[in-house]
Amino acid sequence: MEYFANAMAELLGCRNCYVAMISSSGLEEVRIGDVPADPSSTTMVERIARKGTVEDVASLEPINSRTSFVRKLIGAEPPIKGHSVIGRFASGERATVVFVAGWRPAALAAAEIPGLAHIVRPIWRAAHSLARQTPGHLDAQVWLEELTFPAIVADQGLHVYEVNRGGRVLLAKRELLRVDGGRLAGACGSVTESLRRAIRRVLVESGTHGLINTTVPLSTDRQQFAFAKIGAVPTHDELGRALIVVPQFDDVHGAHCIASAFGLNWAEERIVARILQFQCPRDIGAELRLTEATVRTYTKRIMLKLGINRQSEFFLLYHLTQSPFGAGRRESAVSRPASDYRLDENGPMRLRTAGKRSPD
Repeated sequence: MEYFANAMAELLGCRNCYVAMISSSGLEEVRIGDVPADPSSTTMVERIARKGTVEDVASLEPINSRTSFVRKLIGAEPPIKGHSVIGRFASGERATVVFVAGWRPAALAAAEIPGLAHIVRPIWRAAHSLARQTPGHLDAQVWLEELTFPAIVADQGLHVYEVNRGGRVLLAKRELLRVDGGRLAGACGSVTESLRRAIRRVLVESGTHGLINTTVPLSTDRQQFAFAKIGAVPTHDELGRALIVVPQFDDVHGAHCIASAFGLNWAEERIVARILQFQCPRDIGAELRLTEATVRTYTKRIMLKLGINRQSEFFLLYHLTQSPFGAGRRESAVSRPASDYRLDENGPMRLRTAGKRSPD
């Protein structure tokens, strides 16, 4: 309902919007903008809803600004004369939705009404679908397991709260990241401090939800370059916690993604895979039974197709062709490692060893 209210306010050019959904279970309502709640208008809203509408048609009409219940729903009219709009439609869930938006600088023209009324229900369906897909409406561990890469949820103090399957494998190795006393730590003190600063910056300065917008190097070893992407947890009930994703390089899968994205043939894909393994042209040629000169020619041709100038950009392309989501369901049948990280009931996560997950 909040998504819908914001969408309708933007569509109609209004500052405030009130939305109510009336069903057999009662009345639910939301307000956006500077609008104080006023329960005295509930009876009028329910009366409007009972008028009913044709199943697939939304009614939309201007309202006289002097109507007192409108001011109770969307706030007082601004000093410069404002205009408001009321709408009503059947939501398809055996419920009726009523909304009031204002204040518009100009009245809604009669010619605008049919077109606007036609798109009200699609906006409602889109908002409803978005709300159902938002991770904030799911258990944290459920959406976390949908992430392909190792992922960890931690706060500014690096207390760990949630870890997905890939994250448990990564932490069990204790190479790039580890958990000591319930807190996340890097391979050295500088990495740990960089993680702490990045999380603080993401949570305090940006305050955004779901944007994986900060990078922290975990290792600069040429043979094992690794980094973490950090952003606020994309839920509304886990404020103060950050999502840490550690992209994993899989040379075969990465080469296939690049080849699929840019239309490379099988021979070119094999060379890209070996470049992602840090092999030099001579070693690639020896493995594929090609001369070094042939490998270099292939590589130049591939780079021309990809529009890159340096071989290091193969790794950037690999990263760009990856989505952090999508493998969770495919990996659900894979057995979990013996070392399992679990949540204590009332605090951060502790490291425990168990053969399998508990039923709850």
